[in-house]
Amino acid sequence: MKVNRKEEALLNKAIDQWQKDQLLDNAKADELKKSVSSYKYEYDSLSVYAFVAAISCIILAFGALVLDEKWVERFRKFFELSQFIIGFVFAGLSVFLFWVSRKRIRKFPDSKIANETFNILLALSIGVSIYYFARGFGASFEWYGLAILSIAVLLGICARYTQSKLLWLCMMLAVVTGWGVQTWAWSDDKSHSYFLGMNYPLRMAGLGLLMIIASWFLKKNSRFEYFQNISWHASWLFFLLSGLALSVSGNLDYEVWDAVKQGRLFIWALAYSLMLVGLIVFALRTKDDLLRDMLVIFFLLNLYTRFFEYFWDRTNKGLFFAILALSFWFMGQKAEKLRKKFNQ
Repeated sequence: MKVNRKEEALLNKAIDQWQKDQLLDNAKADELKKSVSSYKYEYDSLSVYAFVAAISCIILAFGALVLDEKWVERFRKFFELSQFIIGFVFAGLSVFLFWVSRKRIRKFPDSKIANETFNILLALSIGVSIYYFARGFGASFEWYGLAILSIAVLLGICARYTQSKLLWLCMMLAVVTGWGVQTWAWSDDKSHSYFLGMNYPLRMAGLGLLMIIASWFLKKNSRFEYFQNISWHASWLFFLLSGLALSVSGNLDYEVWDAVKQGRLFIWALAYSLMLVGLIVFALRTKDDLLRDMLVIFFLLNLYTRFFEYFWDRTNKGLFFAILALSFWFMGQKAEKLRKKFNQ
């Protein structure tokens, strides 16, 4: 079995411990050690860094060519093409990239990172296609959110048939963006602060809750088994971020929030804190380690947010940062003890 060097050291350490505990005899331990070997070079780590760089360059190149230089617009105007034609061109390109992506999965099933990197092109092509179709229909800003939501639908379909977690995550981001844009366009007042009586953090928290519920139902559908974990934990991450913003702002617009004292929003902070405690208990009972760690991090963020809210203006800055340093030192010490306990 080929593993990296860290994994090889961990496996050898485990075999030694099992041998010491007399769970394995010497012959079996030697046989297991011989079956494990490490890569001569850390190609796995290098490949990850290379593909991260590739994704970054693809996005930068797309931004420079399409957004900054606007070569698509220049091409369209030079040949006097309509918005619909450009939309159909990129729709055709999207179909071709989808076909290539499916073919790559069958031909290179183990090249998951390379396949995911390629799918970035598919996501960008779908976005440009829908953008030009929306312009061709003369859509105003009031309908841009629905256009983005249609991108989310297409990304979800492509993710399902290419088994791409990256496209699935892009779909979730498109849902969030489309919801934000559309509720801004359909907001109740001229300042676009409220939609159905909810400010941005509240309606984003509501969307996060709906995404969590949808992810829970997704767990019961075997056809989407591949996306269950990323849907579940990404939805929780978005909900917790929105909840943290809501605990700071309450259901107020910026001008009102800027004029009131944070003490008047204490009920929001308390509700968020109690919710985190309850969710940590839930994660422990369901043995969801990733969700538990995420909730602990947000609980700490919540404590530090409250500390900045209530003591920044009332505390000497030297004492303020001294308390912060002491708390971080205490946290690091506890984390080190937990790490040693885990290793033992």
